[in-house]
Amino acid sequence: MKKIISLLFILIFIISISGCEKEQKSTAVSNVETVKVAFDDSPSESGIILADKLGFFAKQGIKIEYVKFNSGADELSAMASNQVDVSRGIINAGLFNAWNSGIDIKLVADGGHNIPGKGYFQIALKKGLGQKVKDFKDLKGLRIAIASTGSINELFVQKALEKGGLTDKDITFVVVDSFPDMLTAVANGSADAAMEIEPLITKGVEENILEWWKDPDEYIKGEEISVLMYSPNFSKNKDLGNRFMIAYLQGVRAYNDAFITGNKDQDKIISILTKYTFVNTPETFKKMKPPGLDPNGHVLKQGVLNDLNWYMSKGMVKKAPDVNKFVDDSYVENALKVLGPYKSP
Repeated sequence: MKKIISLLFILIFIISISGCEKEQKSTAVSNVETVKVAFDDSPSESGIILADKLGFFAKQGIKIEYVKFNSGADELSAMASNQVDVSRGIINAGLFNAWNSGIDIKLVADGGHNIPGKGYFQIALKKGLGQKVKDFKDLKGLRIAIASTGSINELFVQKALEKGGLTDKDITFVVVDSFPDMLTAVANGSADAAMEIEPLITKGVEENILEWWKDPDEYIKGEEISVLMYSPNFSKNKDLGNRFMIAYLQGVRAYNDAFITGNKDQDKIISILTKYTFVNTPETFKKMKPPGLDPNGHVLKQGVLNDLNWYMSKGMVKKAPDVNKFVDDSYVENALKVLGPYKSP
């Protein structure tokens, strides 16, 4: 009898504990926080897209609200005024100047870089020009299409010119503010080359408009093309920022598993990305040179310093911010403690 009573007490205790656990789990799930993310539909957004659509953000109690902008300037303004919490964008002079004016935006993770030998952002030549433009010095006299001056687009071209002992006075910049329109500019003879991005280079090659040239690692090695940024207010919420980063790196790792270090779940990953990026066919995803996204998240700090030095040399940034404060590794370091270092499949 005593054994039966004891067993009943144990059963009641287990049921009670189980009920408490369910209640706690229910509370955790219901306490969802919305994070506003500045978003474009480029393949470099794959980390955020996959973290969302594979449920990693949801597991961290985060709901993503995507916010689109007409320009990078509008996006930076929204970040500076805390209208959005997270952004993935290029490092431009405006970003350094915002920091210098006291706007505490943080660069927290890699948002896109060229993989050596597989550069997704590079100079591409008009079809047939490769026979003439074999070295950097041969860029002299060319009309090169870029999306904007005073930005990373111009920086890449300038570094290639330096390799050939040239300056921007030796070529002509043709500003075309849309990457797809650069193909048209080259095709109709308005430009001889383009500072272009994937998968548009692959598209241009297939349509006999462009041809591949030198890998960007030959003229601008270790460049940080884009970074993940936290707004001033969001960076103060350490717990939420840490949870966001854990989920983001899980999304980035799923991307790397599928495209960079293997082909794990590639068809599944492609089916998601073709819905939410402008690369809308599986075949293109498999052919294109993919953006590099560091599965361990680290910002290429030397690349940021290179950008800063160039902007200062051009007079676009007057004062050098402390890059060690501008770049905040703490969110990535915390995520790595939780997830461990990346291991390829």
